[in-house]
Amino acid sequence: MARRARQGLSPIQITCIAVGLVGVGLVAVLTFSSSFFSPDNSLRSVSELNIGNYITSGNSMGGTVWRVTGTIDEKLRWTRDRGQVVSVYIEQGSTKESLPIVVPEKFKDISINVGDRFTFKVEVAEKQFLVARELVRS
Repeated sequence: MARRARQGLSPIQITCIAVGLVGVGLVAVLTFSSSFFSPDNSLRSVSELNIGNYITSGNSMGGTVWRVTGTIDEKLRWTRDRGQVVSVYIEQGSTKESLPIVVPEKFKDISINVGDRFTFKVEVAEKQFLVARELVRS
C-alpha cells in the first residue's frame, strides 16, 4: 500500500494558529497597556473636589489638581484663541452648585454641548478659576 506524502499544514491548522496569535497579541496589549480600554484612568487617581471647601476657602487651594464630574449647564463664553468657559452643574450629596470651568483651546475638537456630562481634571488657578487639564465624556 502506497503512502501519500503530507502536503504541509491544513486550512484548519492555519486558522487555529492565526486565532492563537491574535489571542496572544490581545493579552499582550491588555497586560502592557492598562489604559488601552479606559482612557480616564489618569482621572481616577485624582481626588474629587469638595465643593464646600472650594467655595469657602478656594483662595488657599491655588495650584492644586482635582476631579470634577457634572453636567454642562451653560456655555458662558467662547473665543477661538483662548477656549471657552462652561458652567458645570455638580451634585455632591446635599450640595448642588454650578461652577465655571475654563476649557482651554487645546480641547477645541471636543464637542461640548449643554446637557452633556463630563469628568474634568481641573487645576485651581489664580483668582480661584478652575482650568480643565483633561476631560472625558462620562
